[in-house]
This record gives sequence, C-alpha cells and structure tokens, in this order.
Amino acid sequence: MKIVNKQAKLDAFIKEDINNVEAGREEIQGPYNLPQGWKWVRLGNIAEIVMGQSPPSITYNKEGKGLPFYQGKADFGVLYPTPQVWCSEPNKIAEAGDVLISVRAPVGPVNFCKERSCIGRGLAAIRPKSHVLSNFFLFYYLRSIENKWLGKGSTFEAIKKKDLENLQVPLPPLEEQKRIVSRLEQLISRAEEAKRLRKLAREEAERIMQAALNKVFSKAEEKGWEWIKLGEISKISAGGTPKRSIKEYWNGDIPWVKISDIPEDGLVLDTEEKITEEGLKNSSAKIFPRGTILFSIFATIAKVGILGIDAATNQAIAGIQIKDVQIIDRKYLFYCLKSFGFSLLTVGRGMAQRNINQTILKSLKIPFPSLEEQKIIIVYLDKLRETIESIRELQQKTEEELEKLVPSILDKAFRGEL
Repeated sequence: MKIVNKQAKLDAFIKEDINNVEAGREEIQGPYNLPQGWKWVRLGNIAEIVMGQSPPSITYNKEGKGLPFYQGKADFGVLYPTPQVWCSEPNKIAEAGDVLISVRAPVGPVNFCKERSCIGRGLAAIRPKSHVLSNFFLFYYLRSIENKWLGKGSTFEAIKKKDLENLQVPLPPLEEQKRIVSRLEQLISRAEEAKRLRKLAREEAERIMQAALNKVFSKAEEKGWEWIKLGEISKISAGGTPKRSIKEYWNGDIPWVKISDIPEDGLVLDTEEKITEEGLKNSSAKIFPRGTILFSIFATIAKVGILGIDAATNQAIAGIQIKDVQIIDRKYLFYCLKSFGFSLLTVGRGMAQRNINQTILKSLKIPFPSLEEQKIIIVYLDKLRETIESIRELQQKTEEELEKLVPSILDKAFRGEL
C-alpha cells in the first residue's frame, strides 16, 4: 500500500510539473517575432527564482566557515563570483549552476554560481528547469538584455521577484538552445581574443615611441652634447586649486588643467573644469601662457603636455616656461622631458616616489644640442608620433567595433539568426 501511495504522489508531482511547464510554454506576445518552433514564455514558469536575503552580520566570517556569501555585483568576475566573505548561518541559498543576477544597483549583470552559496539581498538565483531551459542559454540571454533593465527609468534601482517572474524569454527546443550556446561560446571567444590582441598592439605602439626617445637621447654622450639643468633654461612653478566650497570660484572662463586633461599627444586645447577671476586671485593658481610645457609632479608623475591655450593648472602640475626660445626649442624640451622625466620616479636610494618637488625638477639634467640638431630631432619624432597617432586612432575605431560585436552576436542569437 505504501508503495502505491508513493507512486501516486510521484505521478501527481510529475503531472503538476508537466502542467507548469506546459503553462510556461503557452505562447505570449513578445517584443519581436521568433522562428518556427520557438515561443515566448515567462521566466517564472520555466525556472525557480530565489531572492537573496542578508543573514545577521554576526554570522559573517573571512575564515571560510560555512558557505561562500555573495552580496552583489561587487563579488562578480567574468563568469563566476569570487568569495570574500563566508556565512555560517545562511538564509537564502544558491546551488551550483544557478544563474546569479544583480537585483540592486547596478541591476542586470549576471554570473554563474559555481558552488552551493549564500546570497544576500543584492542578488537573486535563477534555477532553470533543466529539461526545458539550459542555464547557459539563460545566462547569455540575460547578458544580452542587461542594459534593458536600465531602460525602465532612472528610479529603477532594484529588480523585484515579480519582474523576474514576468520576464519574457525566447524559448527554442532544448537541442537548439545547446547549439546556440556552443556557437555563442565560439564567437565570443574569438571576439575576446581579438580584443586582447588589439590591446597588445596598442601597448606595442606606445613602446615604439618610448624606444625611439631612448634611441635619440642615448646618443647624447656619443655626440658630445652639453648637459644642463632644467632650472637653468626655464622658469618652473606649480599651479593651485581654488576652494571647492566657494561656488563663485568655479564655472568661470579660465581653463584649469588637471592631469586627466593632458591627452596622449600632449597638446592641451580645452579643460573639463574652468575657474573664475575670483578663484584665480584667491588661490595659488596662475595663468600660464600658450606654449608652456606641463609636467605632472604628484600622483601620476612625469606626464608631459604643452598648452595650446592660456590656462591655469592645479598643484599637481608644474608649468615650465623656457627663458630663451632662441637656444632651446619647446618641442625639443617636450620630447626630452618625455624621455628623461621617468628618471625622477626613483631618487636617493632608488625608492619609488609618489610625488616630486620643484627643486628636484629644476635639478633634472637634460642634453643640450645645437638648435639645428634640436630641429632635426623634432622632425623625426613628430613624424613618428603622427604615424603612431594614426595607428592609435585606427586601433580605437577597431576596439569600438569589437565592443559592439558581442552585443550584436547575442542579439542575433536570441532572434534565431545565428
């Protein structure tokens, strides 16, 4: 009798599950037409959804006791989260293979759960019914619509369980899902490899310029060039920052250069922020004339630029004004500082410096060839820099196209066009 009762309960459970799946397979109106054999279904009918809940903080630990505890997007990696905290008394649990989705700002990013884990309120675990929905298929679909959660309005700071249950998902047959996942992994892998190679190419272009600078200035001794201190041929002074708390000092007409305003080619033509005359008068900021060479002395040291406009700078940047342009060309000095500036990163006993002062900068020795030789060096390095800049622009364009490639692949995949 017990065996009969158990079989009856099992039959009832299977029948209920089949009914739920069939209900989930009921076709609903989706945002676009699907291929024959596909249907739009609601996620809640083909997957179990577990919303996270943060357990008491006294149950947290960093010694690995209990289950890994994931609280939100901050724990995510490329595919899998990395545990930083564990929980000895978990409330809500995600199983290995569940798709984790960030449900609090930033909403939408996804990862796979690689082991039984505790999830906090910043996450939800989605557990597909494996005989209907592939977890990999769902993972890639959620990645494809990640930005669409943001389209629900600027006040949309959290995804509720009802939002996930009602989410429309394109559902092809299971075998087709597996084929699509296999194809996606091939294409995405190729795209990521292309991005990696493009990054290496960009870094190589930067090394070419540095190698050229080293080649030019390493011949100083061989050619018998004189060496002089930077302070002997230029006037050096740093800028300043008006008080942020006084609004009358800001949003004026005077360009105000920060390190981030110095572009790769060095020529500063505009700034993110501008200050007023009042801000200039009531701070150590000063206006440097067009043609002043800029050299960063705090935080990011030895970033070099040239002002293409009259502008003030903050205290992290020193303005270098050549005393006599008849004996030294500012473009030559620009390249010279790009080459020799890095030597200031190590002083004394070779310890790395987070900042340098004006005294150290003034004492920097640089090679001093004739003006004619300076002009020859400038022509050579300018031509090389133009070539590198053209390569960089092409690489940038290619990188932007590669960034669009994966979303395009995902979009095609879930329209049945892959």
